[in-house]
Amino acid sequence: MRYISCRILSIRQESANMNRGSKSGNPELELDRWSLEIRRGALSLAILTIIIDGESYGYDIMRKLSEEKYSALQVEPSTTYPLLRRLEKRGMLEGRWDDSEGKRKKYYYITRQGRMILKRMVENWKTLNHQLMLLVEEAGLQ
Repeated sequence: MRYISCRILSIRQESANMNRGSKSGNPELELDRWSLEIRRGALSLAILTIIIDGESYGYDIMRKLSEEKYSALQVEPSTTYPLLRRLEKRGMLEGRWDDSEGKRKKYYYITRQGRMILKRMVENWKTLNHQLMLLVEEAGLQ
């Protein structure tokens, strides 16, 4: 995990440099940047999907995404909690505090608006994925 956190910091620094017009010249760094951009867009979709069947809290969401089959979506608390707050602020999630188990946790559940947006996000993701795969196949890269 420490490596991933350090790597993300490095990517963020390089990303800031890239935004100022500098080139990295490092293929691995470019792949890392691209992966980070893809993950940023996919995490809202992933979190809303996890919460659609019932409420959940931050650590539980991170635990779900840490399962081996979801390893590309693994997230740190420094990403998860701000994203949950953003989704709540945008009306896609609502939260409630609970301390019945001795430790205070904020449980999130998806709103009606969140469900509608998630449905559209899934449709958009499927279309995007399908069209990208068509390009990959046409280029003989599959």
